[in-house]
Amino acid sequence: MIDPTKRRLTIIFTSVVVVFNILILVLSYLFWRESMVNSAKRHMREDVYTEFLDQFNRSGLDPFRNMWDENRFQILNREGKVVVSTRNSVNFYPSLNKKLLDDAFHGVQGFEITTVRNEKHLVYYFPIDGTYVGRAAKSLAGEITYDTASLKLILMSLPAMLLLSYIMSWLLVNRAMKPIADIFTFQETFSSNVSHELRSPLASLKGNFEVALRKERPAAEYREVIGFGLKETDRIIKLLNILSMLASSKFKPLDLFKNKADINVMIKELTELYQPQIKAKGLTLTTTEIPGVSCLCDENLIRRSIENLLDNAVKYTPAGGRINLTLSLLGGHIALTISNTSEPIEREELKSLFDPFYRGRKAVDLRVEGKGLGLYIARYIVRSHGGDLTMNRSGDRLFSITMFLPVS
Repeated sequence: MIDPTKRRLTIIFTSVVVVFNILILVLSYLFWRESMVNSAKRHMREDVYTEFLDQFNRSGLDPFRNMWDENRFQILNREGKVVVSTRNSVNFYPSLNKKLLDDAFHGVQGFEITTVRNEKHLVYYFPIDGTYVGRAAKSLAGEITYDTASLKLILMSLPAMLLLSYIMSWLLVNRAMKPIADIFTFQETFSSNVSHELRSPLASLKGNFEVALRKERPAAEYREVIGFGLKETDRIIKLLNILSMLASSKFKPLDLFKNKADINVMIKELTELYQPQIKAKGLTLTTTEIPGVSCLCDENLIRRSIENLLDNAVKYTPAGGRINLTLSLLGGHIALTISNTSEPIEREELKSLFDPFYRGRKAVDLRVEGKGLGLYIARYIVRSHGGDLTMNRSGDRLFSITMFLPVS
């Protein structure tokens, strides 16, 4: 679902960017073209007013026949006939614009672009006196050459602009959609794993109830089936509580009921709870305390986090190994480090230990019970308190996880 959405958004953004760029290029081209024509008009006005009219006022008509090579100058009478032409305008006969001629006799100057001998010219009509009107013309061949080259350059740049727009849109869409894609992936994985985790206890319940109902049984056997059913129901409720917490972990921190809690007491109670498993595996457990240190936290949730970490340590420590629980104060935080003897863990596997439902190679090989949620849930709880979990491994086969909690 997310990939088709990405493709549609990429196409939409690319289209918007391309249309916007084309609009900018067209407007820029039209502005440049208009500026080029306006520049030619301005230069013609300057030539006319600084040279032509000044020369006319001083010398009259005759000297114009041998003047100017750049622009073509002609003097017209009221009928529109050429009275005098500069030497480069003798055979230059653009079509007469009656309106501009009449306007010039009324003191209004004007321009037109016309074609003479298959070449575009900018023609300027300007007033001289009540008897004559001046007409100047400038070839636009150079400007047209630049105009054509600019248009070709714009057209040649369109494929590159399209490709660049697509690449930029694709990168931006992927960057913007990454959090949403992560949530979709998480939800798909979550739904799949919820179905898998609930299927086993529900199938077990269904099977036992079906067997119990096949024939009449003594009351003791029914009580045994009901007891098993209650046990599986408790298991399902516990699993649903975990999954409920997991479902919100990508969207918001937990709602906490904070109070001041003595972390030394929590550690002592939890280590006593695990004494049977520790003794059964012949593990050595050492703890260090910081008397009087407490944290402001949701005690039940922090207890669950520590229990998850301690449970993992007991499960994965080889028989005869050791587990160390160390408390320290570090930068305004309580640091609880739980380290245990461990088989070597690959670096790539270490990166995935906090992923939900991830079970490492050792968990599979040793057939350790669990769902791969303990570390993920523990970190979610700790981060909701403003702390964090970090993990480390050392050369002496020690694997450690440190929980940072704010000091009360």
